[in-house]
Amino acid sequence: MELFKKTRHIDEWVHVPLCKSGEKLYHYTMAEGVQGIVENKQFIATKSDFLNDKLEFLYALEVLYTLIDTYILDRELGRRLYEIVREEMDELAIVKPSCDIVCLPEKKQMSFYVVSFSKLENSALLWAEFTDFKGYCLGFDYEKLVQGFSSRSFLHGTVIYDEEKQINCLLEGLLSCIRRGKEEGRADLETFFDEVPEVKEESLREIGKDMAMVCSVYAMFFKSQYFDGEEEYRFIFSPSIDARVGQPRFRILGQVFLPYIMVEFDGEDIPIPLESVMVGAKNNNDIAVRGVRSFLKGQGLDIPVTLSDIPLRY
Repeated sequence: MELFKKTRHIDEWVHVPLCKSGEKLYHYTMAEGVQGIVENKQFIATKSDFLNDKLEFLYALEVLYTLIDTYILDRELGRRLYEIVREEMDELAIVKPSCDIVCLPEKKQMSFYVVSFSKLENSALLWAEFTDFKGYCLGFDYEKLVQGFSSRSFLHGTVIYDEEKQINCLLEGLLSCIRRGKEEGRADLETFFDEVPEVKEESLREIGKDMAMVCSVYAMFFKSQYFDGEEEYRFIFSPSIDARVGQPRFRILGQVFLPYIMVEFDGEDIPIPLESVMVGAKNNNDIAVRGVRSFLKGQGLDIPVTLSDIPLRY
């Protein structure tokens, strides 16, 4: 992905947890979603600022502010670092800290689109949020899912909800930035965490540029602890750097226009790695189970289909 080429060390500085071999990921969707995924090998990726937490891609800045307030003793140095990171994040255009919710037309933003999965099967929270207990929970093989997108530019990883873990992630990134600066001969960075630091503006700007990249990447995987029940695992795509993904379309949900793109699972010879289907509890008759089982067999998929056993109260 082109954004990673802006700093040669970014892979060493950003550590987003990945799934392990053999794990499964679950995608909650409606019948139309099942049909599109299985028949067309396509997933709907929603624009990042239209997710359930519309400010989540800016949440990393709040974590950075807490980090600075906790670890940097000199308030002026901390204030300047925060300002530089915000400015550089605006320049990177991955997220736009200077915009409140909607960016102004003249402020070009690099768009990101998210396909959300969960590590949880048969979650009452996710059934309610995405299907009103009427839809389907699709179980995928994690490794094969990643391989199916391997010819595209994308990021993937586990969403981090715990604030302490988020702070530690940014702290490790900051320490890596400082370590790199010292290796390049910026001896003034030795005083970065002192009560009376002697950090030069030039050195601070270099640290701020690198931290802007670190924060921009983590911004895609930091989320408020109020959403931790989702246990989300996400795949992130950018049509601006991968022309094959295409231009955004719009769908209407609850009378709201939601921009999205279609992301294809690559390779005609690679079957969609669907391993299980669970039917929502409100589809409380065997017709729904038999119907989706018949549909899957017609697509050459002989996989388990079960009915959710979550008890509902009306």
